[in-house]
Amino acid sequence: MATINRRDFIKTASIAYGSILFFPSCLTSPGAYRFFTDEEANCIIAFCEQIIPADESPGATSAGIIHYIDKQLSGVFHYDQTSYRNGIKNLQNYCTKKFGKKFEAIEFGQQTNILSSMEAGELTTEDWPDGNASSFFNLILSHTMQGFYGSPIHGGNKNYMSFEMLRIDYPLVIGQNRYRS
Repeated sequence: MATINRRDFIKTASIAYGSILFFPSCLTSPGAYRFFTDEEANCIIAFCEQIIPADESPGATSAGIIHYIDKQLSGVFHYDQTSYRNGIKNLQNYCTKKFGKKFEAIEFGQQTNILSSMEAGELTTEDWPDGNASSFFNLILSHTMQGFYGSPIHGGNKNYMSFEMLRIDYPLVIGQNRYRS
């Protein structure tokens, strides 16, 4: 068995310890989101704000819906990634062609009209070449509602905002039963 002197041991241990500290940074993505680019996220944020706008209660942005959708697309909803990429591209192309701006940059009322047309299936294949706009609308509607009313553990409903808004108790977690007085 070879002997190792104290100096070599400390040098080797320091390198190993430094590598362990550096490893978690290799697992993080370079942007603020796991799946979305910043531009895509801005589009989805504006879309979700149309579905659950802020008023006297918090809206989709305050509840962190973008983080819920982003997290789920990187995991459980991975099969919807292509639908999101194509849908965002189609929506941005449509808005740029019609208004000269991206979806998130046009007025709230114009956004509402576009989403109404999408929901009703009124956009043509010229407007929406990669498929059915109402399918994309319903997909985001579903994910927005899940993120707003679901458990914060999944990335949305920050601080149980929707539960506060509805004045309902937080769900009981076995082992951590917390009752509000």
